[in-house]
Amino acid sequence: MLVIRSTKKLLKDMKIDKIITPIAISDPFFSWHANLVLVNRRKHVVFVNDLTRLSLTIPGIRSNQYKNLENIFKEHLKSYLLFENIDDSKINEYLNGCHEAIYTTTNNRSILGTLNDIVFIMKDIGKEFNDCNDLNRWNNYRIFKTIDSNNTLRYLKPIELFNKELDEQYKVLDNDVYNKT
Repeated sequence: MLVIRSTKKLLKDMKIDKIITPIAISDPFFSWHANLVLVNRRKHVVFVNDLTRLSLTIPGIRSNQYKNLENIFKEHLKSYLLFENIDDSKINEYLNGCHEAIYTTTNNRSILGTLNDIVFIMKDIGKEFNDCNDLNRWNNYRIFKTIDSNNTLRYLKPIELFNKELDEQYKVLDNDVYNKT
């Protein structure tokens, strides 16, 4: 299940007026914080993965596209991960785990801080990119500090951490491929 934790600004623009019940427990690998920002006078929706801090920017979003935001998100994520040369079968398995989207409110100030940093840098630089994959690559190659399961402080790039997590989650797929050949 895909959990999209939207800021009030994004929920207002999406015209979601009903009260959304907060979701306390969800797999952080399938949970994304999202915010609406204006960069160069265009609306962008910026997503940040709760576990890996991988960011995904969907540029030029229009109000009538919100009803299909889940599918637009999946298309952009798949396009970006393929752009990063990540194994197609692992991408598809991840996206299959995102079969249903639930929209809720934000719940983690640290992730919101990461989201705001990405937005601040995007606005400050004001750089034009050839396409959104270049923009996402630029955002995801910044160093991110994380603490792993052994309480060891590590410095990784969000794309490296996301790819490592894909490997961990779907390593069974690799074994199945080897057994069939």
